[in-house]
Amino acid sequence: MYPTVALSLTVCMFIACSSACSTSCVCIKDKATCRTPDPSGLVLSEHIREVVLQDLNASLLTNNTFSANSQWSQIETLEIWANGGESLGSRVFTGLSGLTYLGYHNEHMFYMEYDAFYGLDHLKELDFSTNIRLQTMSFLISMYSKNLPRLNKLTLTGLHSYYVETINADYNFFQSIAGLDIQRNITYLDISNVTFGEFNFQAFIQNGLCDSVHKVYLRYATFLNIQGYVAEETCSSLEVLDISDSLLPNIMLDFTISKIDFLCRLTMFYFNIEELYINGLGKYMMTPPLQDDRDGDLSSCPYKMRKLSLENNLIKRLNYTVKLHNDTQKTMEWISLAGNILEFISPLFLSPSFNLKYLDLSSNQLHKMQEHYEDMFELLIQNNTKLNVLKLNRNGIARIPSNMFLTNTELEVLDLSDNNLSSLDFNIGRLTNLKVLNLSYNAISYIDAQTRDTMEQLAAATNSHKLRIDLSNMPYICSCDDNHMETIQWIHRNLDTFITSPREDYMCTLQDERLYIFQNALEKTKSYCRVQRVKRDLAISLSIVCVFLLIGIAVFLKIQGIRRRQRERKNLLSQIEVGEFPKKFLAFLSFSSDDAELVVNTILPRLNSELQLKTGTSRVLVCSGDRHFRPGYALGEEIIRCIEDSAVTILAVSKNFCQKEWCRKEVQETYDQNKPIVLLLLERVEPDEMGKVLRKLFSRYAHASWISDSNGGHMEPDWSILCDALLDLTVEQSEKNTFKLKWLNWFSS
Repeated sequence: MYPTVALSLTVCMFIACSSACSTSCVCIKDKATCRTPDPSGLVLSEHIREVVLQDLNASLLTNNTFSANSQWSQIETLEIWANGGESLGSRVFTGLSGLTYLGYHNEHMFYMEYDAFYGLDHLKELDFSTNIRLQTMSFLISMYSKNLPRLNKLTLTGLHSYYVETINADYNFFQSIAGLDIQRNITYLDISNVTFGEFNFQAFIQNGLCDSVHKVYLRYATFLNIQGYVAEETCSSLEVLDISDSLLPNIMLDFTISKIDFLCRLTMFYFNIEELYINGLGKYMMTPPLQDDRDGDLSSCPYKMRKLSLENNLIKRLNYTVKLHNDTQKTMEWISLAGNILEFISPLFLSPSFNLKYLDLSSNQLHKMQEHYEDMFELLIQNNTKLNVLKLNRNGIARIPSNMFLTNTELEVLDLSDNNLSSLDFNIGRLTNLKVLNLSYNAISYIDAQTRDTMEQLAAATNSHKLRIDLSNMPYICSCDDNHMETIQWIHRNLDTFITSPREDYMCTLQDERLYIFQNALEKTKSYCRVQRVKRDLAISLSIVCVFLLIGIAVFLKIQGIRRRQRERKNLLSQIEVGEFPKKFLAFLSFSSDDAELVVNTILPRLNSELQLKTGTSRVLVCSGDRHFRPGYALGEEIIRCIEDSAVTILAVSKNFCQKEWCRKEVQETYDQNKPIVLLLLERVEPDEMGKVLRKLFSRYAHASWISDSNGGHMEPDWSILCDALLDLTVEQSEKNTFKLKWLNWFSS
């Protein structure tokens, strides 16, 4: 099998191309590509119609090179890349009578004979690009002849561009192109990447080129001087003009870009132009163009413009209302403002072009308009209801207004990629003609349920075509959050339906690990979430168990404490009843002598009797200075003794009490002995009137009050509660003393 195939291929190659040993040719269908310094020895098969000659030595070309072999008369397309020879000889293309396209490129050629193009009577397209050393006059002389009568397309890119010298596109220049004795029907002219010392528009018209030329390309050119750019007649045939990335004189830059409201008669030359490309001119200006706020009235200028490209011109603002001619409003279909520094575009700038189908605003700074003028940003394309393509990519936009695309129901391509969108909360439900929605390279970490439903409905509604949505290269998060998990599952499920882009461009982050969504992201996320769910359930269970355990312990300790206190209280009552209570008194009542009548005659006897009822004893349980201080002993010593002999101290506080020196000493002594203290307010006393210690006790502990009434007064809370509090405080103090004693014994042992 293999030898047969190899033999067939060899025969095929031999039939297609045959040459001398020094020549290597490759033939594909009807095209032959050969590397040879001299093509005279080539033998081509009958079906070859297109030939590319590489590494040709131009000095070896003669008038017999192609004429000696009749096979060359069948060639229709010839591309020559020469690397030798400084001139192009006389009648070197003789024999190529069937040629319709000739491309000749020789960076070393200085000169060509006037009749070099002899015999190319059927040639329609001549590509003479990259002949960077060729003398312009030498080429023009060859074009003056009657040769190339049927030439339509002429490309002179880079002509004579190697030198500092300039080309003058004057009357003689355009006359040679149009033909001196024959009027060529030139429809396409490309003279890009050259330096013009002069460029004369009037000469272009006078030589009849405005009756034939449809397309003129002057890209990457330098114009030192322009003559006749204000013409008083329309170039009737000119449809496409491209002067992108060229350097124009200052007056021409100002005329072309900045002054749109010039008089119509000054622009008559351009009335029939349908496509105008003036990209990259602004980079040569000191200040960005089109920043003023004036209106331009072009309603009397019958432009036929369909395409307008103003890319890479450093345009910052288009706060401009343009009034267009009725015909221009209807014809304008394509506008590109990409690659500028646009921060603001007035909706009134675009609204006259109601038939606009293509709008490219990519690579600008429209996030500033979205941030500061969101209401106007929302209305930007409201009037352009026939838009098919809208590009807003690479603008740093953080949010699309909800109703921005409400009227653009004919949109087929919407590019919002390379922005800072963090959510997709704008309305796209009406875009039923949409074919491409590019949202890649934004800041979206998940897609909410409503947006997912809208996209699915939109994909289902586009019955006549297939919707492709690019959601790649987003900072998706693989987590157990419902939104994140559902987003990953949804993307995975819809890859083969409407989600597009290479699979490797869809990644998500799981615990600082980057995962491919269409490989193992979903599996790993589910596994991770199962582990997290078990941990969470375990943590919740343990927490509940711990809470109930702590509650049980607290309840148990509370019950034990209540029972223990009941036992201690019962034991206390028993001790008091049988006379075994270690203290002489249950309470020491401290009061001011100014309050003695109330305290001694009313409060003291009632308190003592209430305590006796609680404890079931007849002994005196309340100590007071007037009754129990020993005569002849120092007051200080008696205060200390009585406080030590009592379990609890009751301070009968009044304004007089706060002012008495001995009362303050009793308070301080009780505080120093760390005894339980109960405040009994005999009247309203402001905290500022109390001493430091008394004020601290007042703000920290609850107190009792004696309330005067028509019955001689009563206690709040009542006597029973007060007595219970005194007994409970006595029990707590006893427990503290017992605990302290145990710790002291333990440390001493």
